[in-house]
Amino acid sequence: MKILIYPALSAEAVADLRTVAGDAEIANAQSEAEARAAIVDADGMIGTITPDLLGRATRLRWLQTPIAGLEHYMFPALVEADLTLTNMAGIYSDQIADQALAYILMFARGMHLYLRRQLQHNWQTGAPVVHLADQTLGIVGLGGIGAEVAKRGHALGMRVIAVEPRPRPNQPFVDELWGQDQLDDLLAAADFLVLCVPHTPETVKLIRAAQLQRMKRTAYLINISRGVVVDLADLTAALQNGVIAGAGLDVYEVEPLPADHPLWDQENAILTPHVAAASPHVAPRRQAVFKENLRRFLAGEPLHNVVDKRLWY
Repeated sequence: MKILIYPALSAEAVADLRTVAGDAEIANAQSEAEARAAIVDADGMIGTITPDLLGRATRLRWLQTPIAGLEHYMFPALVEADLTLTNMAGIYSDQIADQALAYILMFARGMHLYLRRQLQHNWQTGAPVVHLADQTLGIVGLGGIGAEVAKRGHALGMRVIAVEPRPRPNQPFVDELWGQDQLDDLLAAADFLVLCVPHTPETVKLIRAAQLQRMKRTAYLINISRGVVVDLADLTAALQNGVIAGAGLDVYEVEPLPADHPLWDQENAILTPHVAAASPHVAPRRQAVFKENLRRFLAGEPLHNVVDKRLWY
């Protein structure tokens, strides 16, 4: 059995993988040329594949990505290839949910206004306060991140509803779980709407002017998923015209957000530069997935985080 790693991992990471590799050969390719040679007879691969590398593979059966979102990873030949693809789903769920919670708490306590007043040295009270236990939390996409957002909303006493095209059973923190066909109902019901969907062909511009119009004027939109899910121009207009109360954004249809974009000056927007996944735990969690799936592959056991290649997740 042969496993290709490319791009190369550190010597320490490879040594850790060897503890579960048994007699399997591990090729930690230091260059594309080395990867092109090694993939010819590789049974598994950890890393980033290209059409050229895939075209050279003769017996590749498993491919482990180092990332969760696959919108920039997939290509037609990979979708059609007879191999199992696994990703990093789950290693970011809690920290991204914490980011969503931070936006919710900031809006609920008027922090988005008080921070601006602090910079102005302005002692002005009276920012609106929202009692979260009276609110409905709507979640679009109840995967790993969405489930963690639901857990946090439930802890705050919020009513939690979610839509999910592939619902999983046993969601103890969700009061109502609906199919994707009830998205419009969720938009109308939510006081805080959190987008947790992956980037797929079906989720591009999922939220446009028509969807924003269905939301309450007092509602807040939180996007910690992918920027392309929300039409940036439509959202900007909605914030400027009071269609919704505010938005907390970590991702944008255009990144970096241009310095002259009007969102920077919107008092009802909280903007962060695509940092929701930042955590000191990401690297060790990624290594743990590499190691456990390598062990499982070599032992012939079911793999974690198997991706439906046609859906990209």
